[in-house]
Amino acid sequence: MLQIVWLILLVLLPGAAAAAEPLGGYTHMSVGDFHGTQVEYLALGGKSWLWYPGNKFILEGRWKRQGADICFAYGANTYNPATGQRGGGFECMPFRLYWGGVVERMQGDVLGLTGRGKVPFVLRKERTTLEQLLARTAPGRKPPELEVPINTPSGQVAMSCHSLLANADRGATDARNAAGIYFYGDFLGKPCVTPDYDRAFALARKAGVSVAPYLRVLRERAATGNPGAIAALKRLGP
Repeated sequence: MLQIVWLILLVLLPGAAAAAEPLGGYTHMSVGDFHGTQVEYLALGGKSWLWYPGNKFILEGRWKRQGADICFAYGANTYNPATGQRGGGFECMPFRLYWGGVVERMQGDVLGLTGRGKVPFVLRKERTTLEQLLARTAPGRKPPELEVPINTPSGQVAMSCHSLLANADRGATDARNAAGIYFYGDFLGKPCVTPDYDRAFALARKAGVSVAPYLRVLRERAATGNPGAIAALKRLGP
């Protein structure tokens, strides 16, 4: 459970003021009760390419930020079944609501949606991952770093292994989150850094959280003969 908890804490606890996250140049995957899974590449120049579940063609459109909103426009022959609005003009929604629906993103047009006519395959509404889609559209290609957009009390941020480790010394919340990554060596179940038990314990103590859960797991690993865990326990002492 500890590995799950440290990610949730970042959502609930306020940290330093968040800078605006860039949108252009990223592929976003959003999941909602009505639309299901959607994948869209937002280009830097304001164009977009939407891979919508059930569609046989990629929808080319436009996007823009407008105050606290984000707005999208698609062709006149398109239709939004959720709002009943036909395409041709911009349809806006609160950016915070949009950002909360984006579950994953990667930098670049990772699925090659730009200028595409037909979809690579018909997308299902059920939740998937960008990594799984990339494996089907470009087998063997190494995926870019995964980012997870979230709303926080200080604004909208995009978590990644790199950003969490880079901000480890910024404050208690950041130290707590980075400790989990250093201890387990992964981000959302994917390896991202070599486990560093010493760094994990130092950050946990800096954050003022109990290291007992980490010690329990470390002892379990040492009991199986894990040399790294055995050495870490010796360094920690009694």
